[in-house]
Order: sequence, then C-alpha cells, then structure tokens
Amino acid sequence: MTRRQILTTLLLPLGLLASAGSAFAKLPDHNYWRWFEVEVLLFKHTVEQNINEQFPLAIEPIAVSSANDLLGAHYNRDFTALRTGLGECDSWPEFGQFNDFSWRFDCYYSDENQWVTIPGNPFAPPSNLSLTDTTAVVVDGNGGNIETARSAFLLPSATHVLSETRTELARKGLAKPLLHVAWRQPVFTEKQNYKFRLFGGKQFSDEFRYDGYKKEATTGTDNNMERSLIERVQTLLSQVDNNQLRFKTDVPENPPRLDNSSYPQSVWELDGLLHIFLIGNYLHIDNEFNLREVAQAELIPEGLSQQAKHALSGESVEQSFLRAFNFDQRRRVISHETHYFDHPKVGMVIQIRRTDLSAPRY
Repeated sequence: MTRRQILTTLLLPLGLLASAGSAFAKLPDHNYWRWFEVEVLLFKHTVEQNINEQFPLAIEPIAVSSANDLLGAHYNRDFTALRTGLGECDSWPEFGQFNDFSWRFDCYYSDENQWVTIPGNPFAPPSNLSLTDTTAVVVDGNGGNIETARSAFLLPSATHVLSETRTELARKGLAKPLLHVAWRQPVFTEKQNYKFRLFGGKQFSDEFRYDGYKKEATTGTDNNMERSLIERVQTLLSQVDNNQLRFKTDVPENPPRLDNSSYPQSVWELDGLLHIFLIGNYLHIDNEFNLREVAQAELIPEGLSQQAKHALSGESVEQSFLRAFNFDQRRRVISHETHYFDHPKVGMVIQIRRTDLSAPRY
C-alpha cells in the first residue's frame, strides 16, 4: 500500500480530507502579506505574591487544535529530506536481524513511507514530543526567508534579544523561564484568526488528564478490593462510629470531567494561544494560557451512595489534582517596544519587530 493510499484510507472516513481547510478563514494572497518578527519569553513566578484573587481548580479549556503549531513541528521533525539522498535497500531484513544490531543506515526501505504520524495509523511510531518529559526553554529554529516563505517559521536562538532578561529572572530567583522562542509570521486582521499555539515546561500526560483528574491505574492490584465485602463494610462502619468518616449532604461541586478526546492529549505545564493581529495599522495581542500545578484537592463524590462506595475503595477524598491558572489578556502594542504581560502566576515578555515586508502591500 502506498503512502497516498494509506492517507486516503485513514483520513477519508473521518472526513478530514474534505474539511481540512474549512476551519480557517481565507488568507490574502501571500504577495500581500505583512511580515513581522515576534519574540516571546514566558515564565512562571517563583516568588509568592500577596493577592486576594481566588482561582478555581477547574481548567478553562483552550481550543488549540486549529492553531498554527510551530513548536510541535519543531520537536517532531522528520528527516525524509535527508533520506532521499540515500539509495533504496534491496529488501527488508530478516526477523532475526532486528535483534543483532544489523539494521542498515546506509539506505532506506520503501515501506518506511507508510510510517506517517497521523491519528489512527497503527504503524506510526510515537512522536518525539510524546516522549518528552520537559521541553527545552530556548527554542533554536532553522530560520527562513520571508521573500519566499508560505508560512511562519522559527528563528535561530542567536537572533533572540531577550536572553539577558531571561538570564536575570532566573539568576535572581524571581521566575522560572518556561519558553523562549522567536519566529517570523505574517500578521492579518483579527477575523482571519491566525493564532499560534505555544507550550512548554513539564509534561503531565502520563499521570493526569487534561481536565486535571489523575489517570486511572492500568496495572497493579487493588488490595482493598481483595478483602471481602463484609470486611470492608465493617471497616466503614467502624470509621463512622469513631467519627473518622462523615457523610456530607452539602457537597461542593467538583471540577467537571471533560471528554479528553476533544482536548490536547499532551498535558503541558504551560499551554495556550497567542494571537497577533492588526486593527487598521495598529498591532494587537490577545493571549490565553493555562499554567498547570499539582495540588491536593478534596474531591468528595456527590450522593451518599457514591461517598460510601468511595470510602469502601479505601481512597482518600483528598487527591492530587492538576489545577489550572488561566492567563488571558488583550492589548494594543507598538512594534519594537518590549511589552510585559503580568499575572499572579505567569508572566510574558514580548517584542514584535518590523521587517522589510511589514508595511502595507497593495
């Protein structure tokens, strides 16, 4: 089966081929794009601030699936272009050769083209990003040429001008940098919705769901369930008699459980969207991020029967929960100035710099 056949087989039933471009507003001809250079430094505060603001446990979901994802493409880079310089191998290795380190690296196998990293492909290896515990703070891109580019591209770290700011924040113990990245992009009007997904820090995907609840263990034995029902009920009654367990009728609402299939499968310490757009000739920034932190939360089941069932399981109502702090701000900005967006938990320093193609092109 060829690569094209695999793509058609996997994508057509999902309706993805026909609707791939429907989620995006039509962009103007690239000959009229206005290009700007963007540099962003995102960090979390490490010094507690005296604030009266209360943050809910529940996450405010951010729809990142339709945004431009330069970072995901950067981490999951493939080397198909490099492989094209190699000759095709005569045949696949015998089964035993997989175990004796005789894999060939001086040629490529034609069937490797089937290993495309798309949802539903059973042959696709795990992405580099899914295996990353913590992202690099500084992103070193490959650069590009705005005269010929048809999309945004990451810039080399040598172009960063906020490096001293990042170093000082870390040196003075004021903040922990999570992401420092620069790129060049065309900037359009707000309605064209040309947003970028930015993420960084620790990955919590193995332990927590996107909605903050811990993932259920898939291995191991529940020692509490090995005991007989009578033993567990007797333990429960004893806890009630000794005032160690009290059932509650007025239970605060727990954070909602979300359908994880609709949200990112990779749960990052910081994740969200940055939207730079023009109103007339004036630059604006609209950003929304969630900072995640592990907290201990009292998650009491609703209803007496559910509370009894939870108590019989032996689990504590106080559980680890991946809470979220939402950072959502919008502002008009001036190019080549350094702008600071503050929040009790998160900070962002950003510069938007003009290029030779920043002026209106009519």
